[in-house]
Amino acid sequence: MIVKQGNTYWGYEGKREVQRRVNLIETRSSGTQYVHWTGIKKDGSEGKKAWAERRKFSEWARGLFEEGDNQ
Repeated sequence: MIVKQGNTYWGYEGKREVQRRVNLIETRSSGTQYVHWTGIKKDGSEGKKAWAERRKFSEWARGLFEEGDNQ
């Protein structure tokens, strides 16, 4: 999956389905790209923030989250 800045993606953390919004994508001096993401809680508020390699984040993401998907 091609991950883009500003989009919210869904995937699984254990057995739970979670949502993560991509805040920033940057390339470090090593040439590796990293994604800064924010977890989105079930009530829509922001959760934890973290960095992940873009490749690993892309493997985690199952799809693009769109409003109304969970209704």
